[in-house]
Amino acid sequence: MFMRLTVLAACAAALALSCADTAFAGVAPLPAVRTVSYAGASVRVPADWPVHDLAAEPHTCMRYDHHAVYLGDPGPDQDCPAVAVGRTETVHIAADGTVTRTRGDREPLADDEPPQPIPNPHARAIRPKVEPAATYSGLGFDTCAAPSADVMQTWAKSSPYHATGIYIGGIDRACPDGNLTPDWVRKVGGQGWKFFPIYVGRQAPCWKDPGGGHPALIERSRRWTQGVEAANDAADRADYFGIAKGSPIYFDMEYYPRADQNCVQDVQAFLSAWTDQLHARGFVSGIYSSSSGAIADMALVYESGAAYRADVAWYAHWDKKPQLFGDPTLSDKYWPGHHRIKQYTGGHNETYGGKRINIDLNVLDAPVAALE
Repeated sequence: MFMRLTVLAACAAALALSCADTAFAGVAPLPAVRTVSYAGASVRVPADWPVHDLAAEPHTCMRYDHHAVYLGDPGPDQDCPAVAVGRTETVHIAADGTVTRTRGDREPLADDEPPQPIPNPHARAIRPKVEPAATYSGLGFDTCAAPSADVMQTWAKSSPYHATGIYIGGIDRACPDGNLTPDWVRKVGGQGWKFFPIYVGRQAPCWKDPGGGHPALIERSRRWTQGVEAANDAADRADYFGIAKGSPIYFDMEYYPRADQNCVQDVQAFLSAWTDQLHARGFVSGIYSSSSGAIADMALVYESGAAYRADVAWYAHWDKKPQLFGDPTLSDKYWPGHHRIKQYTGGHNETYGGKRINIDLNVLDAPVAALE
């Protein structure tokens, strides 16, 4: 039985990689497959995967959290949801025939392995917090895929928003870079926009996967190490986009059930490592989550010397009230002053100057990116 399961798993992973027919010999029943050809390239994929012609459907959102085949180059004005999390197997054949594949990176959890401890802060020097290079107070929005620079220019002139969240990386980021390039950051920043950079890394080990995105999860035996790895990758991505030190990077930790105390402790350790290492790299640490999710768990250790407190709390409470304090879901004593963002409305469409985007709404009094 073990050998059979191993073969099945290997072939399932290899299927999206156009494995040869011989690789399937002896494995039954076989899933239905088909060959998709475009721009001189051919790939074999499961027959039930949708195929999107991006030239014929220029507003199609190219995303990594659902099985699909994408043909051609993505359009500049993709109709993407405000939020998407996770990564699974997809195939993209570009207009020049280049084939790019993504893989699902969710790993099994080793529950029998001991948790990786939080380093004792009394046995090592605690890194000083990083002073923000820039702050912003006002309204902003976030969306999964960066709109085109032309759309951002239109919104800069006609919308009430002057800050935008940009997804700069992470193993569980569902939308690729798309329009987001160092040049886009410089150009859109020159239009007057302020940025709050977002990183979608590993999710809580008790994640219930409601959307089928199959995110990679925190491993108990590597929870501190993986938090450090996420911070280093986020800092490298910020450097690539021309985001200067002293800027914040906000870790997107989606909602998870908090009844499992082992899971809570794993998240606390992971995000503590994230904060500690971001400080080491010269960046401000932010955490995005539901006010009843990771924000609540980090509030539990807000004054603890054993945990490294994030500099900024970006909490989601969709009460449609753009107010940072006086919220019943998060005490005013946590993250006072210029250290809060509230996401007060979830994904919906808004149109300004004839340009529509699916967005979440936020009110900020918090650090934003400084550009190099």
